[in-house]
Amino acid sequence: GHMGERRWVKRFTEKGRPGAYFRVLEPGEIRAGDPVRIVHRPAHEVTVAVQFRAVTTQRELLPRLLAAGDALHPEALASARKYVAEYGA
Repeated sequence: GHMGERRWVKRFTEKGRPGAYFRVLEPGEIRAGDPVRIVHRPAHEVTVAVQFRAVTTQRELLPRLLAAGDALHPEALASARKYVAEYGA
């Protein structure tokens, strides 16, 4: 199984709580409690968790992705459009 555990992917999907992944701009060391600065917060309020749930377990959230339009990453928007075409919204 993934991550050395049986049913890991299924459990991960059922919980619907993925996290954000960050790009490293400068290699270095970080520790728990170090500050993190948010440089941009989009106005559409579509979180990583909402995107994940919309394309996995809660298709009724797809309209929120479509409403965010070009503010979403192009691949996320393309996935949302694909799912709406396949499953409706």
